[in-house]
Amino acid sequence: MRTGKEQFLRVKEWENYRRIVHGFGIKGEAGGKISKKDWWGNSLTERGESFPLVATRQIHGDGVIVFTGDGQQLEDLWLREGDALVSRLPGFALGVFTADCLPILLFDPFQEAVGIVHAGWKGTARAVSRKAVEKMREAFHCREENILVAMGPCIGPCCLEVDGPVQAVFAANGLPWEQMAFPRGGDKWSLNLQRANTRLLEEVGVKQENIHRVDFCTSCRPDTFFSSRGGGETQGRQLSFIALRKRE
Repeated sequence: MRTGKEQFLRVKEWENYRRIVHGFGIKGEAGGKISKKDWWGNSLTERGESFPLVATRQIHGDGVIVFTGDGQQLEDLWLREGDALVSRLPGFALGVFTADCLPILLFDPFQEAVGIVHAGWKGTARAVSRKAVEKMREAFHCREENILVAMGPCIGPCCLEVDGPVQAVFAANGLPWEQMAFPRGGDKWSLNLQRANTRLLEEVGVKQENIHRVDFCTSCRPDTFFSSRGGGETQGRQLSFIALRKRE
């Protein structure tokens, strides 16, 4: 799938799910800067169907917002703080913007519910992906074992070096640091965002076989991805999204 602004990667294991469309953004052909403002009020188009984009003001936290469309103006939602969205409303694309942080897509084919998560190290330490699954259970009666997960490109452990204070935040939240990171020597660690969020999701009941990954390091691939560490803060952001299609 392609728009005039970006190209998208898809998870091949989801190709047969016609109820949804999804994508993990990469740089467009021109490789120019892309910001959240470029997408404000815009729509994605797939198979002739238009999906207005829904997003929030990401703050590297653990806030999960339920999008129902009832009394929620899209412009207001874009200004609301949150790092995860869940919904059962067809015809809208839930989106997050990343440049090294991990985008996570959620889909329950039984309850026909979707979710999207923005998970950097701060959101991961606050278990934002786990809280998004819990919100899907609370709001839509989803069963964790039915939820399918797709993790997109993010900075890999090869490039995500963190120190003791980061470890302390994970420890303060009761997360198993040694299963999410490995030592580099001294007070330095390599944090694996995909592994860490896999652990969080499995702990809440998501099946290991239902978790799929698009395994690229954004910092190692500046030709393909925007990266805060690899390319500087002003280089732009990838848009990732998931949408429920309206019934034909």
